[in-house]
Amino acid sequence: MSEENRTYELGYILVPTLPETDVETAVTTLKSALEAVQGSVISEGAPEFIDLAYQIEKNVKSKKMKWSQGYFGWIKFNAAPDVLEALKKALDGNLDLMRYMLIKTDAENNVVFKKPKIEAKRGDAVSFDEDELEGIATEMDEEAPAEDSSEDMQEQHEKLPSVEDDIISE
Repeated sequence: MSEENRTYELGYILVPTLPETDVETAVTTLKSALEAVQGSVISEGAPEFIDLAYQIEKNVKSKKMKWSQGYFGWIKFNAAPDVLEALKKALDGNLDLMRYMLIKTDAENNVVFKKPKIEAKRGDAVSFDEDELEGIATEMDEEAPAEDSSEDMQEQHEKLPSVEDDIISE
């Protein structure tokens, strides 16, 4: 990596109307856009089909499209800062991209937060097994700290602080 190159991360959301078989092709297109501006891929996160926090609107071929799901992924790469404008133009022209974000980062910054994963379903409601939910509730009850009785809590709350040390004797 030369001194003028910097490390960036491209976070992207692909449209949910993209068939699952074409998702990898869309990612390859994004990598090709990076390579076209002499960017080199360091690492990437495979796109996952997720529910979005809010509905995203985008004009595509003079039609207003609205989505509440999409394929989220990221690509970390090295590139010169002066090629970012050309990269942005290429990304803006990609109809498979719902939204993207380019940020400057470190090559070593590979923090991945683990959270319970709930699969996003296309039009299906998420169903839970009753036994599984009961097991989770039991585990949570066992891990919860023992609570004081309400009388003890009220007594502690109503207890006045000691002011004997604060009284100045004359």
